Amino acid sequence: MTERVPSTCAGCGAVASGNFCAACGAPLATPTCGPCGATLSAGAKFCHACGAGTTRATASGGDRTAWIIAAILVAAIIVAVGYSATKRGQPEVPNMANAGNAGALDPKSGTTAPAPNIENLSPKERFIRLQTRIDQQIEKGDTTRLAFFIEMALGAYGLLAESDRDIDVRFHAAMLQAEAGMLPGARALADTIMTKSPDNLLAYYVRATVAESAGDSAQAKSARAAFRAHFATEMTKKRPEYEAHRPFLEQYVKAGGAN
Repeated sequence: MTERVPSTCAGCGAVASGNFCAACGAPLATPTCGPCGATLSAGAKFCHACGAGTTRATASGGDRTAWIIAAILVAAIIVAVGYSATKRGQPEVPNMANAGNAGALDPKSGTTAPAPNIENLSPKERFIRLQTRIDQQIEKGDTTRLAFFIEMALGAYGLLAESDRDIDVRFHAAMLQAEAGMLPGARALADTIMTKSPDNLLAYYVRATVAESAGDSAQAKSARAAFRAHFATEMTKKRPEYEAHRPFLEQYVKAGGAN
């Protein structure tokens, strides 16, 4: 068997191998979009800049998309509780009803407005916009284009500078990967959160979610137990991500750390 040659992560500069960077959790491969030339995240089926389908999207076909949407539906209740209760303390962002190539319908004229060119936004602005759109769709129970926007949001995350990848951003990226069935990537991001903040509650939550999705009840139970054991001490630290997610974290621990 031929060993995989280590490469350098474009996100943080660390020497890494495999599909994800062990230091920051970013995808290692950097394909480009044929129509517009934008850099794509590893495994992306749609371009984060122009929305065009990639070669991977054509090759994989509708079966994988249907599987992803099915996985999202299974996780929708978990995410809806977490996201609806945890509004990040960030500036208000423009409405994402017309994100990507999906034009927004003008209720007065009945016509579709041109989609914004997100290529002009920074990767972090793209990630925030797309995350907002995903939050809105989950809260409304609308999963029609959820897989599409998750792909775009993860593409934006893959282009973030290391300085933009704070714990809250990593947590949301990990949950998106978990929803899309990208469990190794989600677990890798949880590990990077733990490296930056040992015993971080959000990392334990991601680990429990990933283990549940993988059918590993023992690991899920262990992660939930660790969440409960460290909850009181961690909350006294008043970390920004804890304050932003306080209602969700308190609800989770009251439920016994059950997903």
